Amino acid sequence: MRQLKHYAPHEWLRGVPFAQRLRRARNVVVDRIYRRRSAPGQTELVQRLSGHDGAMAFTVAFNMPEAIELLLAAMARFVPDTPLVVCDNSSDPEARLRNAAICAAHVGAPAVFYCDMPPVPIKGGRNGSRSHAVALNWIFHNLIRPAAPRVFALLDHDLLPLQRMDLGSRVDDVPCYGMVREAEGAWYLWPGYSVFNFSEVGHLPLDFGTDTPLGLDTGGQNWSVLYNRLGRAACTAPMKPMYVIDPRDNSQDHHLLVDGWLHAGGAGHGGAGAFAAVRRAYEADPEGLLAALVPIPPPRGKGRKRTESLDGATGGQKAGSSLSEKAITRG
Repeated sequence: MRQLKHYAPHEWLRGVPFAQRLRRARNVVVDRIYRRRSAPGQTELVQRLSGHDGAMAFTVAFNMPEAIELLLAAMARFVPDTPLVVCDNSSDPEARLRNAAICAAHVGAPAVFYCDMPPVPIKGGRNGSRSHAVALNWIFHNLIRPAAPRVFALLDHDLLPLQRMDLGSRVDDVPCYGMVREAEGAWYLWPGYSVFNFSEVGHLPLDFGTDTPLGLDTGGQNWSVLYNRLGRAACTAPMKPMYVIDPRDNSQDHHLLVDGWLHAGGAGHGGAGAFAAVRRAYEADPEGLLAALVPIPPPRGKGRKRTESLDGATGGQKAGSSLSEKAITRG
């Protein structure tokens, strides 16, 4: 939230500070009520997830079973040692059935777990960021905290790895790592690609809600909980805007490559067509797709704005002394 001293006189006259705090209070109430709801088989699922010594990934599925299918295939090839928990926030009952079937049919590495989340009391569309945030907060409090994996990663459902990697190593020396987004002098990790060391952050009241007064999307509330105490550079994953070549007709669409993971569905804002093109490119040559990506040169003088616009991601307690000193901002 913006500090009260940062509001202009005309904003006070319009009641902006009060309206924003009222909306924030409403969001907190909705989160806390929803957090108390249970998913079918939740207790048994937490037991199965508990005690994992490596990294564990969580993704929020939403009405796109083909994305879950491709994510699983890519993780089986490039990140087989990281279990994936598919948390289904789909508003379409048929999509939930398909997601559950895909997870049940998966054989071999990585281990896959399916969670049929209780319906989020927020519709998608223009409220998509809030729906995603409420789902993430439920996952953190009902699955991640009680299971306490050594490392947990949050992945967008239309993200896919294109190279072998160890997610756990990303947070050997920092509490968190991922794709950084920024606005209004604040920054946060996009929860479509973020990795956390549980021993460093598990005790914190993490909140993946938006902070619209600061211009921060899903995950922005963690600016005041965690990120404002950290050195940004050590937590930042490399990202590049890239063209993906569709093998069907050699057409190009722009997407974002983050730390070797390709954002398949959102960066080009092409919807199902853009995702289908990425899927064709991946299935044609999964091992060679990373090398086949074509870098997009930033416009002169506008490199940062162009890179950030290509993303398409919508997505009170102090941090404590356990935060890694390498990542803590000094002075």
